[in-house]
Amino acid sequence: MLGKFKKPALLTSTMLAAMGLGGHAVTASAQEAPQSSDDEIVVTGSLLRGTPEDTALPVDVITAEDLEKQGSPTALELLKDLPVSSGVLGDTNQFDARAQGSEGSGSVNLRGLGPQRTLVLMNGRRIVANPFGQVGTGIVDTNTLPVSAVGRIEVLKDGAAATYGSDAIAGVVNFITRDNFDGLEASGSFKFVDGSDGDYTGSLLWGHNFDNGNLLISAGWQHRAELSTRERDWALKPLATNPQGGYSGGNGTTAWFPVVNLGAPGTLSIGSGTRVVDSGCTPLGGTITGTAGAQTCNFPFTPFDNLTEEEDRYQFFTSLDVDLGGADFHGEVLWARTEVPEWKTSPSYLALQSPNLASAGGVSPGPAGGYFVPSSNPGFAAFAAASGFPATAAGQPVLGAYVPGVLYRPLGLGGNPLFNNGGSQGERTYDAARISGSLSGEFDHGIGYEVALTYSQETGYRTGYDSVVNRLQLALLGYGSLASGAQGGCTAAETANFTTNAGNNAIGCYFFNPFSNAIQTSAVNGANNPGFAAGGANNTDLIRWFFPQLSTEATQRLFTADFLLNGGLGFELGGGPAEWAAGAQFRRNFYEAQNGNLNNNAVTPCIDTPTSGTVNCSVRNGPFLFLAGGDAADLNSNVYAAFTEVSLPFSDNFNVSLAARYEDYGEFGGSTFNPKISAKLDVTDNIAVRASGGSTFRAPAITNVAPGFVTGFQFIGGSFRAIDFFGNPALDPEEADTYSVGAIFKTGNFKASLDYWRFNFENPIVTEGTVDIVNAMFPGGSGANCGNPMFAGLQSRFTFNTSGCGIANISRLRVNTVNGGAVETDGFDLLVDWEIEDVLGGELAFGTTATYTQKYEVGALTVEGILVAPQFDAAGKLNYQTTAYPLPQLKGSVYSQYTTGPHNIRVTANYLDSYTDQRTIITGAGKEVDSNVTFDAAYRADLPGDTTFTLAIDNITDEDPSFARLDLNYDPLTGSALGRTYKLALTKRF
Repeated sequence: MLGKFKKPALLTSTMLAAMGLGGHAVTASAQEAPQSSDDEIVVTGSLLRGTPEDTALPVDVITAEDLEKQGSPTALELLKDLPVSSGVLGDTNQFDARAQGSEGSGSVNLRGLGPQRTLVLMNGRRIVANPFGQVGTGIVDTNTLPVSAVGRIEVLKDGAAATYGSDAIAGVVNFITRDNFDGLEASGSFKFVDGSDGDYTGSLLWGHNFDNGNLLISAGWQHRAELSTRERDWALKPLATNPQGGYSGGNGTTAWFPVVNLGAPGTLSIGSGTRVVDSGCTPLGGTITGTAGAQTCNFPFTPFDNLTEEEDRYQFFTSLDVDLGGADFHGEVLWARTEVPEWKTSPSYLALQSPNLASAGGVSPGPAGGYFVPSSNPGFAAFAAASGFPATAAGQPVLGAYVPGVLYRPLGLGGNPLFNNGGSQGERTYDAARISGSLSGEFDHGIGYEVALTYSQETGYRTGYDSVVNRLQLALLGYGSLASGAQGGCTAAETANFTTNAGNNAIGCYFFNPFSNAIQTSAVNGANNPGFAAGGANNTDLIRWFFPQLSTEATQRLFTADFLLNGGLGFELGGGPAEWAAGAQFRRNFYEAQNGNLNNNAVTPCIDTPTSGTVNCSVRNGPFLFLAGGDAADLNSNVYAAFTEVSLPFSDNFNVSLAARYEDYGEFGGSTFNPKISAKLDVTDNIAVRASGGSTFRAPAITNVAPGFVTGFQFIGGSFRAIDFFGNPALDPEEADTYSVGAIFKTGNFKASLDYWRFNFENPIVTEGTVDIVNAMFPGGSGANCGNPMFAGLQSRFTFNTSGCGIANISRLRVNTVNGGAVETDGFDLLVDWEIEDVLGGELAFGTTATYTQKYEVGALTVEGILVAPQFDAAGKLNYQTTAYPLPQLKGSVYSQYTTGPHNIRVTANYLDSYTDQRTIITGAGKEVDSNVTFDAAYRADLPGDTTFTLAIDNITDEDPSFARLDLNYDPLTGSALGRTYKLALTKRF
């Protein structure tokens, strides 16, 4: 096949792709419907050419035809099923801080080292990162890629910083679009998913070859339907079966303390140490736990969530190749949009902040650190009578009820009236654009060149809803207003000292009834509430007033300029001429973020800003119960790089490639020099060995070193608590040494490869583990370390309610981005393909691909002088709330395929090894996440009229995902929630 190309052109294309500078680096073997063949040219990772199994570096190639034979999986399904990829973001997982806020986007995570350490390319060039993917740390949104235009995918399973630069620590995934396509192709598919409206896709692809070039245009649309947790029995389990399965001690139908001793405003006190659970708890679907006088109504929040959200994706892609007579031009334009119109979550969030009503005399009306409901509230009398709430306590009349913040949310079992009495909703949208152009040719003396410019950006927009702390407290007191502004609303004068006009609707003052008698029907179990008080339902416009929308928009931009020279070294070795490439690259990164006024710390920094207008406060967490405000960001950085690579064919059966790259990150990581060597030796005609070794490097992302913070949420002490993730200007870059050695065996139509790989990390950039800090501060849940001088620094990381230091009183926790303990991981990759010709007139094929992670040792982590996490091995662990991702030790698939004439049928068995939940609090069922085996089948037929029909059945035996002690009762980063699905696809070429 090499004879089909002029040598300089071939060298240019392969070098460009290997350096991360290449343009449309696809050879004739990857046209239209590419075939895997012995003479296929691999363009990712090295100058050496050969089949995927024959290169000096471990590269897997997946062609468009391969995907069709597998039933045309989505990008998410493909990347999640890759044995070499573990811990993939893309399915709904709002309960893991690594995925929060980026619903609707996707990722790839080679070796489980973190998606920010896998470099994703399109046609050999970088793609801008998702601004919401772990706050712009370098995670590429794979859902923006133009799937209908992709001709093949090459996966380099080896560290490649010496070739590609930062972010290629774990490897590279290169999406290569079709080339030289001529004609029109229309495709569509429908997937039946039980319990949903089904998923469907549509695409058009048009290409035209003209005298000196080719034009390609594609447009695609993918729709994913909503799948509620209620549609899967395994997703909703009783509290006794899985206490971590979506239950919170913070409820709208909660347990209340009696309040006595009314004096001046702010002098109310708890009249008894016992609390009384609202009688509506059990009838409405809550679960009571605890002993008498200290009971809690546990709220199941996952019935309001989805396993998959409704998502629509649109992509438009065009490319142009022109031979200018002395140079070649390649240009491409991509536009993509993802819409998640109704992201679902709990009806309202937990109260992590307590009121401070500066607008009403400068003090709160009840005991500090919680929420007070006076006996004048119209729901109080019915609540007290039905629940046995005391009329007196501590010898005094009970004047109201009180609940600590971490036990309360305003809307729960009855749902949210703003959203048809279901869960609260939000929006997620992502808009991506990319334009790239290159000019390549050849100088005198056979020196090739290419100059390329690429600009890409992605903007993410998300919305949500939360309660404004002081507005909620005012509404409980009868001084709430309507969002419509009807009747003027309550003013500061009317609420002075909380003594007049409470509930005076005539002047716009309204009560919010927090008790179960305001709920007519349970949103959890659908039961009618026997305790519903006629006329007791709350005004929807009042709820809209204290439960407003908040929003965030963030944009990440990347500009890259590349220059490359290549040619021969002027001498030949035993295997042919020695060749070289050298070049330079400039990258400029931008990150911008802006919040809506209510969640913008520059506009609304304090709890009482909405009610008093003040912007002066010591704690600047914003005015909401649960969600924190944020700071605007406008960051940028420059990266300069120079690199070289040399190919030395010492003999026909021994080749060596040397590569080196220098990068300068300036103030955001300093500079680095990374060499790499790779070699391949053909021992016999059937056996070859290959090896590589080198160093890799990743500088901190500009968001990692920014001094501000973002807020996520993790489950601590029975409820979700706010976790503030801070940047760290003192971060050092992370570095790693990578090694691989492998053997390739080939005889006839049988091919196999086995590779051993190893990564030794120093200074990995990580976020301090939440669960590690909590367990160190509160061993076994106790407060034994509270007040201990040795733990003073660690205790300062926590914000507690007024009840003081204790795991149940945590409101917030500060964690920093740091250089963590060293990581050492190694394992094996296996790839086997065997084709048997002339079997009943057709061709039979078998194969397997698997990755075994032998170890993933994470070094100890110290926070504020305290050892919070000793060294541990993450291989075979769930790794929830640690610095590692879920990592089954063995992951792989086995397939058999039969092709006869126009018919092809393929059956695949997918295997996930069991893995252990490492948390010490987890015992019994779910401690071991069981191994999982699923079977897929796909039938593909080439019909008359240049039409292709595909029928695919995934998970034929309808296996449930393995049970894990997580909110959704399975691990969304690893398993699938869909069950058995049926997919029909049709492609017509004109």
